[in-house]
Amino acid sequence: MSDQKPLSTKALAGRLWRDWLAPKWPLVTITVILAAITAGAVTSYGKLIQWTFDLLNLGDASFFPIAPLAVIGLAIIRSTSLYLQTVQTNRLALGVMEDIQNQMFAKFVHADFARLQSEPVGKLVSRFTNDITLLRETLVRLFNNLMRDSLTVLGAVGFMLAMDWMLTILILVVYPIAFYPVIKIGERLRKTSASAQSQMGEVTSLVEESFSGTRMVKTYGLEDNEAKRARKSFAERFRLLLKITENKARVDPILEIVGGAAFAGLIAFAGLRLIEGQTSIGNIIGILVLLAVLSPAVRALGTLNAVVQEGFAVLQRVFDVLDEEETITSALDAPSLKVESGHLALADVHFAYPDGTPALRGVSIKAAPGKTVALVGASGSGKSTVLNLIPRLYDATSGRVQIDNNDVRAVSLTSLRQSLALVSQDVTLFNDTIRANIAFGKLDASDDEIIAAAKSADAHDFIMETAEGYDSPVGQRGGNLSGGQRQRLSIARAILKDAPILLLDEATSALDTKSERRVQEALEHLSKGRTTLVIAHRLSTIRNADWIYVMEDGQVVEEGRHDDLVARAGTYSKLCEMQFGADEDSGK
Repeated sequence: MSDQKPLSTKALAGRLWRDWLAPKWPLVTITVILAAITAGAVTSYGKLIQWTFDLLNLGDASFFPIAPLAVIGLAIIRSTSLYLQTVQTNRLALGVMEDIQNQMFAKFVHADFARLQSEPVGKLVSRFTNDITLLRETLVRLFNNLMRDSLTVLGAVGFMLAMDWMLTILILVVYPIAFYPVIKIGERLRKTSASAQSQMGEVTSLVEESFSGTRMVKTYGLEDNEAKRARKSFAERFRLLLKITENKARVDPILEIVGGAAFAGLIAFAGLRLIEGQTSIGNIIGILVLLAVLSPAVRALGTLNAVVQEGFAVLQRVFDVLDEEETITSALDAPSLKVESGHLALADVHFAYPDGTPALRGVSIKAAPGKTVALVGASGSGKSTVLNLIPRLYDATSGRVQIDNNDVRAVSLTSLRQSLALVSQDVTLFNDTIRANIAFGKLDASDDEIIAAAKSADAHDFIMETAEGYDSPVGQRGGNLSGGQRQRLSIARAILKDAPILLLDEATSALDTKSERRVQEALEHLSKGRTTLVIAHRLSTIRNADWIYVMEDGQVVEEGRHDDLVARAGTYSKLCEMQFGADEDSGK
């Protein structure tokens, strides 16, 4: 997360204009013109009424029949411009939201793996839903109220000064008194709103975790515990939202008191000036009408500050994301990786996670071209970390990761990852068709290539048994398929990519014995001529590996072939005894 200093409201507004509004200047211009027409029409009521009553006071009724028609005309003009302004304002706000969502999504997609791992999925989702919705509402209020109401205030004050400048000055002296407490309320609201938006991400994450883990929740009888967690989170949400509501609620009473004081002063002072003959009845009525127009506009501007502060708290979070610097990058002139033989090596690699926790200590591993190398060890020994360093999901703290003697940090990131295919125990399927999920391995693949890959992964038969075959939807997170079926689609995707280096992280862990044997045969066939790095929990699947590295506490403690390692009676031998002994005890 970004630890930069929060921007001021002025700086946030400047960046909002420069980055997203200025490129849409034609639409902004149209919106401003429509706001000016709307404001002009409503403020003209006061001038029209002043003129009418002054003529009537002089006994001249010639203009009186026209006045109602003029009022109707102004109403038509204002209502039309108001409609068009609302549509254009929302078009503008929605366009800005689309741009922000695209930029944020692109930023997150390309963000460092460690960055994405540091924030719960629920919080990420909240940024694209709750935050963006709140920001859109702020933009709509800004354009609908800030421009229209500001122009309304300016127009009304202008007409009022022309009618009776002394009465107008009285009003202008009283109204600004309200702005200081309103601004202070807005500042507090911004801080509270920032906390509320962050906490909303926590609520979203909690709900997402609870419902995605219903199997574990129910099996372990954790329903009451989850309900307790939710109650605590919802109570905090209630507290923050109530605090925001209380701050907003203070604005209207302040403006109401100030407006009442201004109106009382106006009546008293206007009466004196009328008695002394210093103003006309038309002026007083016209100013009263304009004051009725002015008060809602001033009140809207007063409450707008609270809305803006709330929206700008979101904007700060947006810029925090967009301004984050990626650490896993490649130089613009970095050469493309051309894998010729596929020699993979880690030389004295050390690695610690961002919080300082060490994961690898002096790991050196070699995988000769076209050979299969296996990593084994207990959970937490560092196997997956080694795998993550090869596609640069993380960078080594020290030491080198090389492919064909090229440091992976010295070549372009795109070419590096194009040279790798990964099959993980955590299968990722997208809510699309079976065909599309396999084709993610090669987006321009033909149907024949997709079917061939599915057959090699022992997936074709079950695919053809589905209602729509390759066009069947896999569902959210592959929910329409079993665990083994999802894994086989993942393997088919890797087969289709046909990369020179294969990374297999528990690739057959979700398969039954029969499917595992067939898929293992397919993977062994696919591995021929390719460098393959395998992480395997089931040691039976790596008996025929060309070389095996045994890891423990972030270090390589043994290496060799299966039979040699068993004969040493060391760590690997103990792992085999525990696993195969357990298998025998269970009748496997």
